[in-house]
Amino acid sequence: MRPTLSRLMFRLRPATATAAAAAALCCAFVPLQAHADERAELERLRATTLNLIKALVDGGLLSQEKADQLLRQSAQAAAAPMPPTPAEAGSERRPGVIRVPYVPETVRQQMRDEIKQEVLAQARTERWGQPGALPSWLNRITLEGDVRVRYQSEDWDKRNVSAAEDFGFAYQNDPAFEGPLAWSPDLTNTQDRRNRMTLRARFGLTSDLAYGFKAGVRLSTGNAQAVSTSQTLGGSNGNFSKYSVQLDRAWIQWQAYTPDITAMAGRFASPYFGGDLIWPDDINFDGAAVKASHAFNDANKVFVTAGAFPLIEFASDTSDSWLYGAQVGAQFKPAENAQFDIGLGYYDFRHIEGRFDARYPNDVGSFASADSSYLGSEYKRAVRQRGNTLVRINQSRTQAVGGTAVAPVWGLASRFRPLTLSLAYTYQGWEGLNVRGSVDVIENTGFDLADIRRRAQPGADIDLAKKTTAWQARLQIGSPKQELRGDWSAYLGWRHFERDAWVDAFTDTTWHLGGTNYTGWTLGGSYFIGPRTSVGLRVTSTRNLTDGRTETIDGQQVPTLSSARQRIDVIQLELNARF
Repeated sequence: MRPTLSRLMFRLRPATATAAAAAALCCAFVPLQAHADERAELERLRATTLNLIKALVDGGLLSQEKADQLLRQSAQAAAAPMPPTPAEAGSERRPGVIRVPYVPETVRQQMRDEIKQEVLAQARTERWGQPGALPSWLNRITLEGDVRVRYQSEDWDKRNVSAAEDFGFAYQNDPAFEGPLAWSPDLTNTQDRRNRMTLRARFGLTSDLAYGFKAGVRLSTGNAQAVSTSQTLGGSNGNFSKYSVQLDRAWIQWQAYTPDITAMAGRFASPYFGGDLIWPDDINFDGAAVKASHAFNDANKVFVTAGAFPLIEFASDTSDSWLYGAQVGAQFKPAENAQFDIGLGYYDFRHIEGRFDARYPNDVGSFASADSSYLGSEYKRAVRQRGNTLVRINQSRTQAVGGTAVAPVWGLASRFRPLTLSLAYTYQGWEGLNVRGSVDVIENTGFDLADIRRRAQPGADIDLAKKTTAWQARLQIGSPKQELRGDWSAYLGWRHFERDAWVDAFTDTTWHLGGTNYTGWTLGGSYFIGPRTSVGLRVTSTRNLTDGRTETIDGQQVPTLSSARQRIDVIQLELNARF
C-alpha cells in the first residue's frame, strides 16, 4: 500500500466520539503478521488508545459502561474480515498472508489528537461526570425581564375649565343630568398638579419546543387595564403594602419556514406593524393571529397579518364583542444601509357601539337586573379613558315612571372601523448613528351620524360633528444598538388625535394622560449608564381639540368636555434595567 492511500484511509473523521474510539481500537486489535517495527508501532497505538479511555473513565468524563461498550465494538470490528484494497483485489493472494498497510507516525499522532478532541467535545456536550448538571431541557428556555422606576409630574393648566359640579363635567354622571351625549364624564381633576412615582416590573420565559413550536409566559405589575403595566408607588392600600402581579402574556406559536407562516394563539404582543398612535407598546391581544410573508430576496419581502380577538364575552348573549384586524405590508431596501416599511390595516370593532334600551328599570337598580343586550352595549367606566363621544343608553329622569333619578349609563356613540396607514424609513450608519422617521395615520370609516341617531334614545337632539382622523409623525436618532454603556437615543414627535378616530380605551397613557381629542408634541431621550441600564427623560405637552359645542345644565350653557380648554404637560424621569 502506498503511503498516500493509507493517509486518506486514516484521515476519515468518525461521525461520533464513540465511533472514533471504536475505529482506533479496531486498528489496534488487527492480527499482525508484518514486520516487527510496524507491529511495535501499532501496539503503541493500541496502548495509547486504551490509556486514553482509562483516563476518561478515571476523570469521570466517561462511564465504565461506555468504555466496556467501546472495547466490545472494537473487538467485533477486528474480528470482521477487512475488504480488499484495489491493489490486493488485482493481485494473487498467498494463503495465510495478511497485508497490513503502513501507517506513518504523523498520521497516527493526528488520529490520536482527533479522537481525543472528539471525545472531549462529546463529554462537554453531554456533561459527563458533572455533578449537579442542569437538565438538558433548560437549554431550550430563554428568560427575559425588565424593571423601570419612574418619577412623573402631571401639570394641569390652572386656566383649564374646572371639573367642579357648578361648571362642568361631573354632572355628566349625576342622576340629575339628562343630556343624551357626554365626553369624559369620569374626569374629576382638571387644574391640580399631581406628582407620583411608578414601578413597572416584567418577567417572562420562552421555550423552544422543536418542530416550529414555541410557548411563552410573562408576568407584570400593574392593574387590569389594557394599556398600562405601571404600578403607582404608595397606591393600592399604601403604607408599603404589596402589589399584585398580572398575567401579561401566555401564548403558543407555530412557525413554518416553507412557506413562511407564523400562527399564534393565547395572549401575546401586537402582531401588527405600526407606531404607538395605533397600538401602544404595553398592549397585548387575546385571541389568535396568523402572519404569512414572502421574501423576493434578502432585502425585499411582503406580508399579510390577520387576527380575531374577543373583547367581551357574555354567557347569556350571542352579541359578544370582537375585534377583527387585517394588515398587508412590505419591506424593501433601496440600499444596503436603508430600509422602507409600509403597512395598510383595517380593523372592525364588532358590537361595541352603544344602543339605547328602554327596558332598563325605571328606578335605581343594579346593572344585573338589566337586559343582557343592554349590558353588552355599555362602555364601562373601568375600561374607558377619555375623549370618545358617548351616547346615553338608559332612560333619563323625565322619561322614567314617577320621575325617579337614575344615573346615566354610557355607550360609544360611533361605530369603529378604522383604516390605518403606517410608514417608516430607517437609515443606518449616518455618522455612526441610526436615523428613523415614521408616520402613522388613522381614519375611522365607521362614523355615521344617522346610525348614531337611530341607536340613541328616541327624540334626542343629537348634532354631532365628524371628528374621525388621527396622525402622528416621529423622528428618532441614536446609537445603532441600545444596550451598551454610552449608547443613546433622542426623539421628537407630533400628534393630532380627533375624538372618534380610535377607541380611547386602547390609547397610550402618556399622551394627554390617555384617550383621544387632543393635539401636541413629545420630546425625549435616553442614555445608557451601564450595560442594559439607562436613564431617560420625556416631556409631553397636549391640549384639547375644540369644536364650540355646549350643553345646557341648570339653564346655563356650559362647554362640553370635547370643547373645554384642557392643557396637560407631563414630565417623566425614569431609570430602566433589563436582563
